[in-house]
Amino acid sequence: MRAVAIIQQRDPETTKAALAAWLGGKLPAATGIEIEVAGASEVSGFSSDTIIFDATWNESGTPRRQGYVVRAAPIGEAVFEKYEIGLQYRIMRAVRDRSAVKVPEVFWLEDDDAVLGAPFFAMERLDGRIPADNPPYTLGGWVTDATPAQRRTMWLSGIDTLAEIAAFDWRAAGLHELDRTDYGRLGQEQLVRWQREYYEWARRKPMPVVDHAWEWLAANRPDDDHLVGFCWGDARLGNLMFDEHFEVRAVFDWEMARAGNPEFDLAWFLFFDRHFTEGIGIPKLDGIPSDEESIARWEARVGRRAEHLEYYTVFTMVWFAGIMARVIQSNIAHGAPAAELGSMETNNLVTQLLAKHFGISPQD
Repeated sequence: MRAVAIIQQRDPETTKAALAAWLGGKLPAATGIEIEVAGASEVSGFSSDTIIFDATWNESGTPRRQGYVVRAAPIGEAVFEKYEIGLQYRIMRAVRDRSAVKVPEVFWLEDDDAVLGAPFFAMERLDGRIPADNPPYTLGGWVTDATPAQRRTMWLSGIDTLAEIAAFDWRAAGLHELDRTDYGRLGQEQLVRWQREYYEWARRKPMPVVDHAWEWLAANRPDDDHLVGFCWGDARLGNLMFDEHFEVRAVFDWEMARAGNPEFDLAWFLFFDRHFTEGIGIPKLDGIPSDEESIARWEARVGRRAEHLEYYTVFTMVWFAGIMARVIQSNIAHGAPAAELGSMETNNLVTQLLAKHFGISPQD
């Protein structure tokens, strides 16, 4: 059983016309703007809608062409209760301007729902390759076609990117919204309360294995508030673009960025490869380093030990179990067959791996 993406709710032709009119306001010297939508006509990720398009126009008699990617809050039932598109925009601009992390150039933020039905921002469209989620990169495609040496380069470039993200100073960048004071004191109190409230909102059916994990998390909470830094939040290969040398070209999907212990990102990154290997009953791809080597690489780059990885690995699975429940609910609400997807809400690869971690049944 694999996760499915949310269903794209925007009509392509209406979207093209709306984007052409909107872009005209951003490029006042442009005439004859035409939009060619290149992607996201049917499905578009687990949460936000992604619209990929090329725009052509004339400017003082000179033909122009630019590729764009729009990230918009979804319409209707969605994975998260609210979408902070403006915060994502500010995070991406700050990370691009104030760190070594490779982030696409972000052009404009639009918070008027009248254009696409929800707020969005537009960023540059880059050329590169992204490991697939559905079907996963471990089952076919350019990643499996690569040599073990190329896959090793790809993976370690990802680990190095996590270290660069961990070095980003969110306070100096003025991103004070990342301190979610409404959830308590910055650190464990804030992290746990925020994610517990999300879980209680997301689940519609009993999830005993996740409740068991929450009890374990409460009993094993680390004293690591002094390690609070910056977390990308959705740290996985599928959110990285790679160039022809298998080096990271760009980092995408910042909607779950947060202030927290950066070990969270490392745990998330390692877990997602397990999700697409152990979770579906296949071994790691040749060339992908062991967890031990990956952890050592991260520690050397960050300059400290990753002391709390088991805690954050369990937290990753708990968080993703809630996300999976909402993904399934959203798909059913948008017309996907409930008979085929319903059981995945509580029994999926994430809950199965969580149950395996504790040696219990997914339904216990």
